Amino acid sequence: MKIFNSILVLIALCFSTGLFAQENCTYEYDPSQTSLEWTAFKFTEKTGVKGKFDSIKVVGKQKDKSKFGAVNSLQFQIDSSSVNSGVPDRDGKIKKFFFGSVKGNGKISGSFSDITAGETGTAKLNLKYGNSKTSVPVNFVWKGDLVEVTGTVDVLTLGLKSGLSKLNAECNDLHKGADGLSKLWPTVDIKVVSTIKKVCK
Repeated sequence: MKIFNSILVLIALCFSTGLFAQENCTYEYDPSQTSLEWTAFKFTEKTGVKGKFDSIKVVGKQKDKSKFGAVNSLQFQIDSSSVNSGVPDRDGKIKKFFFGSVKGNGKISGSFSDITAGETGTAKLNLKYGNSKTSVPVNFVWKGDLVEVTGTVDVLTLGLKSGLSKLNAECNDLHKGADGLSKLWPTVDIKVVSTIKKVCK
């Protein structure tokens, strides 16, 4: 009887192993679960102003056998006119004087590279706006299939020096802190939160 039971267990194990072997899983970017938030800074004391972009389009390959590969293969475009700080008048000035200072289609292109495979790690965020390109070191944290990427972008490296000056001149009084000086910082903190879905067939 024991031998018979052992044979049944072996058969069951072989059967289940066969099922797992046939499982074909990929990781896919989920656009409905992706957000890009930014924090710009004004005043000498560096007070944060938060916002987001409402339009992010992913192009190219969006699937991979691993979640790290899925992120590594992502290429995306951000419509700068979709900037949203929650204040329509401010958004209009950002579009006109800041992003509008650079000729082109108004799209910020990006991709990731040099991603370290682990639940926490680093990567490079490669950005292009107009004719300017920059690579920004970022940190990421995986929480299951959810990934959070954070970093800091110097907008001067994206050809936005003139735009920064024009926006600060337009909002001169609004950017005056306790010392009476008008200041708009060139660094912007970013946070991308996205879900990489595991799809098995």
